[in-house]
Amino acid sequence: MDIEDLHRVVVQGFASMTDKVDSVEARLTERIDSGLTSVNHRITGVNQRIDALQIHMDAEFGRVKEALMEHGRQLKDVRAALDRKVDRDEREARH
Repeated sequence: MDIEDLHRVVVQGFASMTDKVDSVEARLTERIDSGLTSVNHRITGVNQRIDALQIHMDAEFGRVKEALMEHGRQLKDVRAALDRKVDRDEREARH
């Protein structure tokens, strides 16, 4: 085997190694892309659930706020009625 034959064997060996590396790189890239797609789908699902929960919580907060405001109005009415009763009782007591 002369130097040209050795050179050809080395070049073919490097070409074969390059093809194998390229093949492994392509498979890894495909697996990474597939994994990232899966992760993105999961993140999208989580984000959708968070959005739905936030909408639900906003609605609940609105209901609680309305109930508290109504309760406040009722307390105001009770206080006003008590004030009127106390005033009436005081007037009756003076007469």
